[in-house]
Amino acid sequence: MLNNKPSQQSAKHLAAQAVVAYRAGFPVALLSVINDNERLSGIVCDWKGQRDSFHNDAKLLGRAFAFIYIGSIVDQADTDPISVELKKELTSDLSSALDARQTAVDWGVAESVTDTNPFTHAGYKLASRLLRADQPLIESLARELLTRGTIEGDALKKWLDTKASLLDFDELESSTTY
Repeated sequence: MLNNKPSQQSAKHLAAQAVVAYRAGFPVALLSVINDNERLSGIVCDWKGQRDSFHNDAKLLGRAFAFIYIGSIVDQADTDPISVELKKELTSDLSSALDARQTAVDWGVAESVTDTNPFTHAGYKLASRLLRADQPLIESLARELLTRGTIEGDALKKWLDTKASLLDFDELESSTTY
Protein backbone atom coordinates (compact mmCIF):
# COMPACT_ATOMS: atom_id res chain seq x y z
CA MET A 1 0.00 0.00 0.00
CA LEU A 2 1.27 3.44 -0.88
CA ASN A 3 0.99 5.79 2.05
CA ASN A 4 3.78 8.32 1.83
CA LYS A 5 3.00 12.02 1.86
CA PRO A 6 3.99 12.78 -1.74
CA SER A 7 1.65 10.07 -3.00
CA GLN A 8 -1.13 11.46 -0.80
CA GLN A 9 -0.71 14.89 -2.40
CA SER A 10 -0.79 13.46 -5.91
CA ALA A 11 -3.65 11.10 -5.08
CA LYS A 12 -5.84 13.94 -3.86
CA HIS A 13 -4.94 16.12 -6.86
CA LEU A 14 -5.73 13.32 -9.31
CA ALA A 15 -8.86 12.20 -7.45
CA ALA A 16 -10.25 15.72 -7.72
CA GLN A 17 -9.65 15.68 -11.47
CA ALA A 18 -11.28 12.27 -11.78
CA VAL A 19 -14.38 13.47 -9.93
CA VAL A 20 -14.71 16.50 -12.24
CA ALA A 21 -14.29 14.23 -15.26
CA TYR A 22 -16.99 11.90 -13.91
CA ARG A 23 -19.40 14.75 -13.18
CA ALA A 24 -18.71 16.39 -16.55
CA GLY A 25 -19.22 13.17 -18.49
CA PHE A 26 -15.59 12.90 -19.61
CA PRO A 27 -14.31 9.33 -19.93
CA VAL A 28 -11.26 8.49 -17.84
CA ALA A 29 -9.17 5.62 -19.18
CA LEU A 30 -6.69 5.47 -16.30
CA LEU A 31 -5.97 7.01 -12.90
CA SER A 32 -2.64 6.18 -11.28
CA VAL A 33 -0.19 7.26 -8.59
CA ILE A 34 2.24 4.53 -9.65
CA ASN A 35 5.34 5.73 -11.46
CA ASP A 36 7.25 2.79 -12.91
CA ASN A 37 8.79 1.56 -16.15
CA GLU A 38 5.40 0.54 -17.56
CA ARG A 39 3.47 3.78 -16.99
CA LEU A 40 3.63 7.24 -15.52
CA SER A 41 1.40 8.48 -12.75
CA GLY A 42 -1.47 10.73 -13.74
CA ILE A 43 -4.89 10.72 -15.31
CA VAL A 44 -5.81 9.82 -18.88
CA CYS A 45 -8.97 11.67 -19.92
CA ASP A 46 -10.11 12.54 -23.44
CA TRP A 47 -12.35 15.57 -22.89
CA LYS A 48 -11.83 16.77 -26.48
CA GLY A 49 -13.37 13.54 -27.74
CA GLN A 50 -16.68 14.66 -26.21
CA ARG A 51 -17.06 17.60 -28.61
CA ASP A 52 -19.62 15.93 -30.86
CA SER A 53 -21.83 14.83 -27.97
CA PHE A 54 -21.70 18.22 -26.22
CA HIS A 55 -22.77 20.40 -29.16
CA ASN A 56 -21.58 23.39 -27.12
CA ASP A 57 -17.88 24.18 -27.33
CA ALA A 58 -18.02 26.95 -24.72
CA LYS A 59 -19.61 24.64 -22.15
CA LEU A 60 -17.15 21.86 -22.96
CA LEU A 61 -14.20 24.22 -22.59
CA GLY A 62 -15.49 25.54 -19.25
CA ARG A 63 -15.77 21.98 -17.97
CA ALA A 64 -12.34 21.15 -19.36
CA PHE A 65 -10.80 24.04 -17.43
CA ALA A 66 -12.62 22.88 -14.28
CA PHE A 67 -11.06 19.45 -14.85
CA ILE A 68 -7.62 21.01 -15.31
CA TYR A 69 -7.80 23.50 -12.41
CA ILE A 70 -9.44 21.54 -9.60
CA GLY A 71 -6.24 19.73 -8.68
CA SER A 72 -4.45 23.03 -8.13
CA ILE A 73 -7.33 24.33 -6.04
CA VAL A 74 -7.12 21.22 -3.86
CA ASP A 75 -3.35 21.68 -3.58
CA GLN A 76 -3.73 25.21 -2.21
CA ALA A 77 -5.18 23.80 1.02
CA ASP A 78 -2.10 21.63 1.65
CA THR A 79 0.50 23.37 3.81
CA ASP A 80 3.17 20.71 3.33
CA PRO A 81 6.00 21.29 0.85
CA ILE A 82 5.11 20.34 -2.71
CA SER A 83 6.36 16.87 -3.55
CA VAL A 84 8.26 15.98 -6.71
CA GLU A 85 5.27 13.92 -7.84
CA LEU A 86 2.90 16.84 -7.35
CA LYS A 87 5.23 19.17 -9.24
CA LYS A 88 4.95 16.77 -12.19
CA GLU A 89 1.15 16.90 -12.00
CA LEU A 90 1.20 20.70 -11.85
CA THR A 91 3.50 20.84 -14.89
CA SER A 92 1.12 18.52 -16.71
CA ASP A 93 -1.83 20.75 -15.71
CA LEU A 94 -0.05 23.82 -17.07
CA SER A 95 0.52 22.06 -20.36
CA SER A 96 -3.13 20.95 -20.41
CA ALA A 97 -4.33 24.51 -19.74
CA LEU A 98 -2.24 25.85 -22.61
CA ASP A 99 -3.58 23.08 -24.85
CA ALA A 100 -7.17 23.88 -23.85
CA ARG A 101 -6.60 27.56 -24.61
CA GLN A 102 -5.22 26.67 -28.04
CA THR A 103 -8.14 24.29 -28.59
CA ALA A 104 -10.55 27.18 -28.00
CA VAL A 105 -8.78 29.08 -30.78
CA ASP A 106 -8.66 26.04 -33.07
CA TRP A 107 -12.39 25.45 -32.58
CA GLY A 108 -13.14 29.09 -33.38
CA VAL A 109 -14.55 29.90 -29.95
CA ALA A 110 -11.84 32.49 -29.27
CA GLU A 111 -9.83 34.60 -31.68
CA SER A 112 -6.59 34.21 -29.75
CA VAL A 113 -5.23 32.42 -26.71
CA THR A 114 -5.47 35.68 -24.77
CA ASP A 115 -9.22 35.75 -25.47
CA THR A 116 -9.82 32.49 -23.58
CA ASN A 117 -9.96 34.03 -20.10
CA PRO A 118 -13.77 33.75 -19.86
CA PHE A 119 -13.45 29.96 -20.24
CA THR A 120 -10.66 29.71 -17.69
CA HIS A 121 -12.64 31.86 -15.25
CA ALA A 122 -15.78 29.75 -15.73
CA GLY A 123 -13.75 26.59 -15.22
CA TYR A 124 -12.12 27.88 -12.05
CA LYS A 125 -15.50 28.86 -10.58
CA LEU A 126 -17.00 25.49 -11.49
CA ALA A 127 -14.05 23.65 -9.97
CA SER A 128 -14.39 25.66 -6.75
CA ARG A 129 -18.09 24.86 -6.50
CA LEU A 130 -17.56 21.20 -7.24
CA LEU A 131 -14.82 20.95 -4.63
CA ARG A 132 -17.21 22.24 -1.98
CA ALA A 133 -19.93 19.83 -3.10
CA ASP A 134 -17.74 16.76 -3.55
CA GLN A 135 -14.91 17.16 -1.01
CA PRO A 136 -15.78 13.92 0.84
CA LEU A 137 -16.00 11.99 -2.44
CA ILE A 138 -12.62 13.36 -3.56
CA GLU A 139 -10.99 12.39 -0.27
CA SER A 140 -12.54 8.92 -0.41
CA LEU A 141 -11.33 8.41 -3.98
CA ALA A 142 -7.84 9.60 -3.02
CA ARG A 143 -7.73 6.95 -0.27
CA GLU A 144 -8.97 4.32 -2.72
CA LEU A 145 -6.32 5.36 -5.24
CA LEU A 146 -3.59 5.11 -2.61
CA THR A 147 -4.80 1.61 -1.75
CA ARG A 148 -4.97 0.40 -5.35
CA GLY A 149 -2.21 2.50 -6.91
CA THR A 150 -3.93 2.40 -10.29
CA ILE A 151 -7.59 2.35 -11.24
CA GLU A 152 -8.62 1.54 -14.80
CA GLY A 153 -11.43 3.56 -16.39
CA ASP A 154 -14.26 1.02 -16.11
CA ALA A 155 -13.41 0.23 -12.49
CA LEU A 156 -13.21 3.95 -11.69
CA LYS A 157 -16.62 4.62 -13.23
CA LYS A 158 -18.14 1.70 -11.32
CA TRP A 159 -16.59 2.92 -8.06
CA LEU A 160 -17.85 6.47 -8.63
CA ASP A 161 -21.30 5.20 -9.65
CA THR A 162 -21.64 3.53 -6.25
CA LYS A 163 -20.04 6.29 -4.13
CA ALA A 164 -21.09 9.59 -5.73
CA SER A 165 -24.24 11.28 -4.49
CA LEU A 166 -26.69 12.75 -6.96
CA LEU A 167 -25.59 16.15 -8.20
CA ASP A 168 -27.11 18.38 -10.85
CA PHE A 169 -23.91 19.39 -12.63
CA ASP A 170 -25.73 21.79 -14.97
CA GLU A 171 -27.22 23.58 -11.97
CA LEU A 172 -23.83 23.71 -10.26
CA GLU A 173 -22.41 25.11 -13.48
CA SER A 174 -24.97 27.91 -13.67
CA SER A 175 -24.69 28.88 -10.00
CA THR A 176 -23.36 32.37 -9.33
CA THR A 177 -21.48 31.49 -6.14
CA TYR A 178 -17.89 30.39 -5.94
